[in-house]
Amino acid sequence: MRNVLDQYDQPENQLTHALMSTLAQDRQLVAPFLRFLGVKSHPSAGQIQLGQQQIPGMPTEDDESESRGIPDGCFFDDNGWCVLLEVKVQAGISVDQLRRHTRTAERHGYEKPTVVLISVDKPKKPASVDFIYKEWREVYTWFSSRSDRHTWARTFVDYLNAYESRMIAKNYGIRGTLTQFDGLKFNKDAPYTYREGKRLIRLLGDALRTHQKLIKIGADSQSKGRTAITGRGRDAVWDFISLRAARHAKQFTDHPHLTMVINRQDAHASITIPNGIKGGVKSRMRSLGLDGFRDLIARIERNTRPILKRSRHATPRLYVLQRHFLSQRSHGIEDARLSTDLRVVVPSTHSKIRQQPEWLNAIYSLLTQKRSNMQMGVQITFSYDCPVIQSKDAVELFADTFVAMHPLLEFVQNNKM
Repeated sequence: MRNVLDQYDQPENQLTHALMSTLAQDRQLVAPFLRFLGVKSHPSAGQIQLGQQQIPGMPTEDDESESRGIPDGCFFDDNGWCVLLEVKVQAGISVDQLRRHTRTAERHGYEKPTVVLISVDKPKKPASVDFIYKEWREVYTWFSSRSDRHTWARTFVDYLNAYESRMIAKNYGIRGTLTQFDGLKFNKDAPYTYREGKRLIRLLGDALRTHQKLIKIGADSQSKGRTAITGRGRDAVWDFISLRAARHAKQFTDHPHLTMVINRQDAHASITIPNGIKGGVKSRMRSLGLDGFRDLIARIERNTRPILKRSRHATPRLYVLQRHFLSQRSHGIEDARLSTDLRVVVPSTHSKIRQQPEWLNAIYSLLTQKRSNMQMGVQITFSYDCPVIQSKDAVELFADTFVAMHPLLEFVQNNKM
C-alpha cells in the first residue's frame, strides 16, 4: 500500500510533500522545527501557515519551474514574515535559485525572508547569499528523537527509511544519505529484506569509515567500499573498508580489509585475508609455527571477551574458505569451509565451551599447505536480538570488534605484534 506521505514523481517534491504534510498534521511540531532550523524569530504557532510549491500567500502553483523562483515549501503569516525551503536530493545546489526565492518573496511583500536549504550535499556558502543549511540526516535525527511522542514524527521517520531504501535499491543518484544509522532492527515482525539491508550497510559503512578507532589501526577514511551493493535474490549484503596501505592497489583483494555483513539471520564484523594478498603471508605463517599461530589466535580471543559481554549471543570465529570462480564477475562457488569458535581452540577458564585445539591445528595446516583459492578471517557474529545491535551503538560495537581483531592485521602486514 502506498504511504500516505508518498506523492509526486520528482524526489525533491516527494520529500517536501512528506515533510510539510507531517508538520501540517501535527502543528505542535511546527514551532520547535523552525527553532531547530535556526529561524531566530517567528509568529505564534496559530498564525503560521504552511505551503508547498507556492509563493507565500499565493495559490499553489502547478508549474514547478525553478526559473519562476517558487520554493519547494514555505512557512508564512499575514504580516510579512516567511521562511522559504529549498529541498535537494538528486539535483545540484544552485545559488542563483536561492537568490530567486529571496527576490520573488520580496516582490510579494515579504521584506526579510529566511531561506533554508535542506540537502545531502554541504554547500559552499558565498558571502553574497544568506541562507540556513541543514543536512537531511539532521532533519531525520530531529524527527526520530520525537517519534515516541508524536505519531506523525514516527510516520515521517518510517517514510524516510523506506524512501531511502527504495532510492538505493533503484540506484538513484543520491550523493549522500538522508537518514542516520540507528541500529539493525530486524526481527520476526520486521524481517531482513534486501532493500533495507542495502540501506543499512551503506549507513553503517559511512559511519565506520571515519571512525577514529579504525583510522588508528590503519583504516582508510577515503575508502569507497563496493562500487555497488549487490545481493538481490540472496540472503545477505556486504561491504568493506580498505586500509591506507591498500590505497593504490589495483584491486581490494590484494590486501586485508575490514568487512561488514548483514544477512537474514545475523550480522558480522570480520577481518578478511583474501587468497590474493601480497607480501609472503604463507611463508611467514610457516615461520610463525603452530605455537606462534596459537598465541596469535589466543590474543585475539582475549581481546574479544569484552565484546561478548556487551553483545548478547555474539560469537567469535576463525575460518578458512576454499572457493572457485566460473568467471571474473561470477559469485564464488564454495568448495570447502572450516570454521571454529575461538573459545574451542584457545584454553580458557572463562568459557564453558569444551576445548578441542586440534581444530586450530587443521586450520594452520590448511594455511601453510594450501594449493587452492583460500581465504581466511576472524569475525564476530552478532544476533539481532542484542539491544546494542538494535541501536545506534552498534557502530561503536563494530569499531571495537575490528580493534579487538587487529592483531591479525598486524601479523599479515608484517608489523610488530
